[in-house]
Amino acid sequence: MALGGVYLPSSEGALDALAANPAGLTELNARTVDLSVTSIFARGSFSNSVNNNSPLRDSPGVMPYGAFGMPIGNSRFSFGVGLVPELMSVSNWNYVDAPGVAGASYGLQQQKSAILAARSVAGLGYRLSSKLSLGVSVGAVYNSNTLDAPYIFQSNPVLAGLKTLLDLHTTGVGWNTSAGVIWRPSNKVQVNAAWKSSTTIDSTGSASGNLAQQLAALGLAAPPSFQYSALVHNVLPQSVLAGVSWRVDGRWTIALQSNWVNWSNAFNGLPVYLTNGTNAAVNGLLNSTSLNDRVPVLWKDQYSFRGGVERLVTENISIRGGYAHANSPVPDSTLSPLTAAIMTDQLSTGIGYRHNRWHFDLGYAFSPTAQQNVQNSGLLSGEYDNSTVKIGTQTLTLNTSFQF
Repeated sequence: MALGGVYLPSSEGALDALAANPAGLTELNARTVDLSVTSIFARGSFSNSVNNNSPLRDSPGVMPYGAFGMPIGNSRFSFGVGLVPELMSVSNWNYVDAPGVAGASYGLQQQKSAILAARSVAGLGYRLSSKLSLGVSVGAVYNSNTLDAPYIFQSNPVLAGLKTLLDLHTTGVGWNTSAGVIWRPSNKVQVNAAWKSSTTIDSTGSASGNLAQQLAALGLAAPPSFQYSALVHNVLPQSVLAGVSWRVDGRWTIALQSNWVNWSNAFNGLPVYLTNGTNAAVNGLLNSTSLNDRVPVLWKDQYSFRGGVERLVTENISIRGGYAHANSPVPDSTLSPLTAAIMTDQLSTGIGYRHNRWHFDLGYAFSPTAQQNVQNSGLLSGEYDNSTVKIGTQTLTLNTSFQF
């Protein structure tokens, strides 16, 4: 993090190797335990026809993770196991629900969305020679989805455009793999590249809601509450990274990296399948106890460019700094406060301290507030037309590594 998100292979980096490039496991020279905790602080505001700079209500999010890695005897193999973050997206807002079809509004509401994914991973590295290493990993990705907000049906032929309060919770597990390579053309230069596959997850759970305001706006008298069994089809994107680091001398290291995330094939649409509906009136309208809907998201591929510098101040203390720039993957046409991953720039710094077998690292990253505007939204029913979302974050990570 302190290096702008650049992966720098190192002898104590079991966690980074499993998260970024499994070939980095071959850099380990002893049994290594890595433990980290990351806290994210978000800020932002939302404006539309009925809201003026309504603030983001997020409290800090905290996630612990860790890894163990080691060389295998005197062989050329190394391995590692760990739990690493895959995706952390949480939005928690309080703003007024804009009038929709027939003027239906649920007033001031909590608007909460969360897509969380953590990867339990095992990796294997192999040193072909002093200049070339390869690595592979396989991971089980646990996914949790939450949506607690007014929900506008988007594609269902009967309900499209209508709105309900919805409380949805699902969980599931998917699998992915990764592969990487590290090339050392000289003692001072390392080049590394890695690929991670996409992950398909069908998460299951429940959905409940209340149609009262929409029914009243349409002048219909029917029981408003409903419950369903829910399935959400998530696809997490494949990604590629390529980087180079240069140890200028005994004190300075410069590192550069580029990343590609294939959001366009993963977040094109978010299908939601609801079954075993309990509301007889809704079942009669649909002529079924099931309903399907698909939320368009239409995210674009994301490209990022990162640079970092490390300076060894003393034998045991290092200071670091970095910068990253990326395009926003979220198009204006489907932007809402619940999907506002629009940050494009990040400044970071940090410090590392070594004491015998212990390594302590602290990293801080600041993303300036990004703003994205919507004129004509592609989401039904025009409630996000002429809206503005502003988002910024601060992130703090503490890592402890022990070799034995």
